[in-house]
Amino acid sequence: MKFIKAYFAILLVLVGCTTSDDGPSDKDLGLDRALETTEAKTMVATNNEFALDFFKEIATTEAAENYMVSPLSLSLALGMTYNGADGDTKAAFGDVLGYADVDAANSFNKKLIKSLTASGSGAVLNLAQAIWIKDDFPVEADFVTTNQNFYDAEVGNLDFEDPKAVDVVNSWAYDHTKGKIDKYIDSFEPNTVLFLANALYFKGTWKFEFDPSDTRQAAFHASLSETVQVPMMFMNATVPYFTNEMFSSIILPYKNDRYEMLLFLPHEGFSTTDIVSELNMENLKNWLDSYSKSGLAIQLPKFKLEYKRELNEELTNMGLGVAFSNTADFGKINKQAALRISKVLQKTFIEVNEEGTEAAAVTSVEIGLTSTGATFIADHPFLYMIRDSYTGSICIMGRIGKP
Repeated sequence: MKFIKAYFAILLVLVGCTTSDDGPSDKDLGLDRALETTEAKTMVATNNEFALDFFKEIATTEAAENYMVSPLSLSLALGMTYNGADGDTKAAFGDVLGYADVDAANSFNKKLIKSLTASGSGAVLNLAQAIWIKDDFPVEADFVTTNQNFYDAEVGNLDFEDPKAVDVVNSWAYDHTKGKIDKYIDSFEPNTVLFLANALYFKGTWKFEFDPSDTRQAAFHASLSETVQVPMMFMNATVPYFTNEMFSSIILPYKNDRYEMLLFLPHEGFSTTDIVSELNMENLKNWLDSYSKSGLAIQLPKFKLEYKRELNEELTNMGLGVAFSNTADFGKINKQAALRISKVLQKTFIEVNEEGTEAAAVTSVEIGLTSTGATFIADHPFLYMIRDSYTGSICIMGRIGKP
């Protein structure tokens, strides 16, 4: 199914709600008055601004028809890494994530994680963090304890050169996403000494479920020249609705109204690219203020997709380039070793059907020793020679074009 451009952390929006005497309590729902302060709302806005910027970076370069990213998973993985940065690298993290104070960011993220994962929210959202450290590589104690205290990070040692080390990470990712993220990595980058990861799992049941008996094959217009048949769900429901000159939008709530999915459908003459170009915090706030409940006949295709992408380029474009360079400063991880981020990777999964939505994401930040000198990596055709160093006689010469 083409042109289903799914986007997790902004499509799933936190909303305030009230409860009746026989409904779930505020505590069960994960409602925390500390997250309703002006300071907390500013932090949420900062998170969402990061989310929109990140999604726009993906959307402007991704050639695939269907894709999905989790800004929440990425921000938590980078949040842990932020605790190890110093100097200009720390400043870059603050600018990109929007957190000038790393301590305030840690405190906020701890409250946010607790609230998002509340068991009575009507949906399941699980978050897990882990840090693997190379055997015998010294790491500052404060870096470890801070991430344990604020992110509840699991911390352990791992021999990244052992082929079985990949299985350790993949098993962790598989277990913490209920099997939705499988075979997350194939190998580690050379010189890896630290591997930080976040895993996210979401499952929500629609407040208004689609009847499976109404689902049938219907046309989906992937482009002006292509129409495909897809399993289309049908439902009549009264839901928040908004329309402007560019698109129409509805909000589909999940059970208990804590989470909701926003869908943006461009009008004729416009595309999803046009909507992406208008994505910013001011517009999003104005749109959210403009919804009103309306009785609608809703048609939504069932869809399921997996997506995987290295995010080095996107984060560099967003201002974090120094963290990937040889001038990176991660002195709060290790004061002596020259470290840099070698790879940021994310893999996601989403399935939308008559019952609701199941989604997962794993994001990792791989940190390695910085190369301090020239390298020689024979990963393309080369010539070779065997000679006698005593007489200088050339004995054998050749070329390797495809080993």
